[in-house]
Amino acid sequence: MDTDTASECVFDRIVKEQERRLITSVSRAEAFQLERKGLFPRRRRISNRSVGWLLSELLDWVKSREAVISKDSPGKAL
Repeated sequence: MDTDTASECVFDRIVKEQERRLITSVSRAEAFQLERKGLFPRRRRISNRSVGWLLSELLDWVKSREAVISKDSPGKAL
């Protein structure tokens, strides 16, 4: 296990909607649609009226999107 993976395991946490939006730059409606298609990390139920996402899954999703963008446009900077 490398240091990045180890630190992600130690510091992984649940984030709520406002922070999820800041991390992913995806609206609530778009995130819901992508989640239903299996293209976005799934929500976790925290309580009867609250959901959240694992920070590590959101960060992995963002990294995967960056890879797709850079693959589609190799000459452009991110």
